[in-house]
Amino acid sequence: MKQLLNKLKNMPESLKATLVFAIASFATSGINYITTPIFTRLLTNAQYGTVSIYNSWFAIVRVFASMTLIFPGVLNVGLYEHRDNRWKYLSTMLGVTTVTTAVLAVVTWLLADQVEHLLGLSGSLITLMLLMCLSQPATTFWTFKQRYEYRYKATFVVSVGSAVLAQVVAIAAVMLFDAMDYPHLDQVRLWSAGIVNIAVGMALFGVICRRGKTFVDIPLWKRTVAVALPLIPHYLGSEMLSSIDEIMIGRMVGEDKAGIYSLAAIISAIGVLLWRALNVMFAPFVNEKLGSRDFASIRRNVKPLLEMAGILCVVAALAAPEIIGLLATEEYSEGIYVVPPIAAGVFIHALYDVFSAVSFFHKKSMRIMIATVTAAIVNVTLNYIFILNFGYLAAGYTTLISNIVLVAMHYWNIRKIEKERIYDGKFSLLLMAAVVGGCLLCNLLYGMTLVRYLVMLGLFALMFVRRKGFIHALISMKNEK
Repeated sequence: MKQLLNKLKNMPESLKATLVFAIASFATSGINYITTPIFTRLLTNAQYGTVSIYNSWFAIVRVFASMTLIFPGVLNVGLYEHRDNRWKYLSTMLGVTTVTTAVLAVVTWLLADQVEHLLGLSGSLITLMLLMCLSQPATTFWTFKQRYEYRYKATFVVSVGSAVLAQVVAIAAVMLFDAMDYPHLDQVRLWSAGIVNIAVGMALFGVICRRGKTFVDIPLWKRTVAVALPLIPHYLGSEMLSSIDEIMIGRMVGEDKAGIYSLAAIISAIGVLLWRALNVMFAPFVNEKLGSRDFASIRRNVKPLLEMAGILCVVAALAAPEIIGLLATEEYSEGIYVVPPIAAGVFIHALYDVFSAVSFFHKKSMRIMIATVTAAIVNVTLNYIFILNFGYLAAGYTTLISNIVLVAMHYWNIRKIEKERIYDGKFSLLLMAAVVGGCLLCNLLYGMTLVRYLVMLGLFALMFVRRKGFIHALISMKNEK
């Protein structure tokens, strides 16, 4: 233990930050995995489906409420451009998100009946959604700034602490109201966790405003909105790619099936946890290297990151039966067959983050928008056709196809924006084919437990063999930044 602590203490700051961010990501999302078996047993399938539908609509509504400023593409570039006074930049951006959320709240109040019918949610949950839209940007802004500057200690405490507290409060509240035979446990589940997140967000709202000292900056607002406004269709399409499945399944098949599908989607997100931690290092690095036109460094260091993300996606698909068995009851078991395409889609999303960074850096809002809107239209169209004919499990495959369309269009954008080679296209294509093929083949292995375990063992061995290149990439990104 002493030797391990010494190794951790002497670890390079870049690797230490990435390790802590990875642990924080696993902890904050892992608490969902830990509590999922509780909620799948306390809530009915329909109530669990309502929770997932609320989360899906919230993901879409926050695009309008935040003016896309909470998303990495705009935020990372803003933190790079305003590196001399990032607190002022963030407090000014809070001014934008507060105004837009207030406008959205007024519109919602005036059209309350129509909004409730459209979303299929109660007025209480819509109110919660608006409060979250008001407070969440502060949490996102503060967290991104800390991660951008590799301040991992405070980020870990706030992100993990608030996630654990929110889940503990939610479990206690649901169990209490369940004992009272309260019929709307889905609302209890959402409000109890939401109150904790709103409180944390508003506290950070005060921190940012106090340090930034600027809430309104009309010239900066105009410049930011000019870039962000065309991105609304992009982020709307992006959220629809990840959220529309549950909404359409709930409307076309039933909320119980939406609950099963959302559980499978949660499991498949295991792969993206690592990518989120890695992207914390990659985003500042790629902006710096694009600015200095050092494309060779980008090309060299991104490969090990994508390899690790791809391996974890395949592992997640292989482990679907065991994880679903731990997280839920037998009635959710059919969800294992939707995990492989969703897991493959997680890797495709990682490729999207890599490729789209170039378009965001050059502020090519129209190119970004066209790619995402096209993919979203493909997704909705395929969902409508295949869910009706083949059932809700088809949604995972339609989303995978849509994400591949998205990545292909962004790679085309890169070739148009930059004449020089930024990424290794052949490597990316071969790795994508390997990961997608590996994930989809898992469907054939679910009846062969021993074979699956041997394959997983082999993948972990591969990760161990490739670890030096991965660690070297992380150190290089920090040193070359």
